Amino acid sequence: MSDEETDSWPVALFVFLILITGTFVAGDSLARDKEVLLNLKVFFEGNNQINRGKYSQWNKQSDNPCEWPGINCSTATRTARVTSINLSDNQISGKLFGNFSLLTKLSFLDLSKNTLSGVIPEDLNRCQNLAHLNLSHNMLGGHLNLTGLNKLEKLDISVNRICGEVQLSLPTICDKLVVLNISANNFTGVINGGFYTCQNLQFLDLSTNKLSGELWNGFERLLEFSASENNFNGPLSSSMFGTILEEIYKGFLGNSLRSTSS
Repeated sequence: MSDEETDSWPVALFVFLILITGTFVAGDSLARDKEVLLNLKVFFEGNNQINRGKYSQWNKQSDNPCEWPGINCSTATRTARVTSINLSDNQISGKLFGNFSLLTKLSFLDLSKNTLSGVIPEDLNRCQNLAHLNLSHNMLGGHLNLTGLNKLEKLDISVNRICGEVQLSLPTICDKLVVLNISANNFTGVINGGFYTCQNLQFLDLSTNKLSGELWNGFERLLEFSASENNFNGPLSSSMFGTILEEIYKGFLGNSLRSTSS
C-alpha cells in the first residue's frame, strides 16, 4: 500500500462512520415514525376487513403523520416526533400490534373500547417513554409483563381477561404512577406491601379479580380506592385509611373482612 493510500484510509474510515451514524440518526425521526404508523395501518386493516376506524384515513389527505386523526406529535418543528396514539372505540379487533416500541418517543397510547384479543406482546414492555397506557374494555388475556414501564403515570387495563400474580405483573418501579385500574380481570395473589414504592398513587381499583390475603396498610394516601369482589380476608380497621374511610368501606363489598375498632 502506497503512502497516499495509507494517508487516505483514516479519512475514508471517518466518512464511513459519519454515514453510518447519519443513518441511525435519520432512522430515529418523524419519517421513521411515519413508516411505523403505516405498518400499523396495514396491520389493523388486515384484521378488520369491513368496519374500520379513523386509522384508515392515515396518509390520504396529508403525508404528515402529525396531521393524521388520532395522532399527536411533539411541538418542535424540525424535530417533531409521534408522541401520542388515541384509537379508542375504533372497531379494532384481532391481535395487538407488536412494534409500538419503534415509536421511541411514544408517551400516550389509548386503544380502549375495542375488541383486541390475545396476549399483550413483550414489545410493549420496551416502550420506555409511556406515561399513559389504556387498554381497557378489550378481550386481552394471558399474563401481563410491564416491568420495564417505569415512567407510567396512568395504567388502565380494566375489563379484560388478564391473569397472573399481580405483584409480578405490574411495574416494579412505580414512583410516578398516579392512576392504576386493573379491575374486572383474573389477577391472583396478595397485595400486602406490593405498592409501597408507588409513592404518588392516588387512584387504585382492584375490584372483580381473584386477589386474596390481608390488606395493604398504605391506603391513607389514596383519594379513591375499590377492592370489591375479591377474596380478601383479615382485619379492616379505621387506622388503615385516611380521609376516604367511608368510600373505602364501600369499596370492600364482596370480601371476607372483619371490622376492628382501631
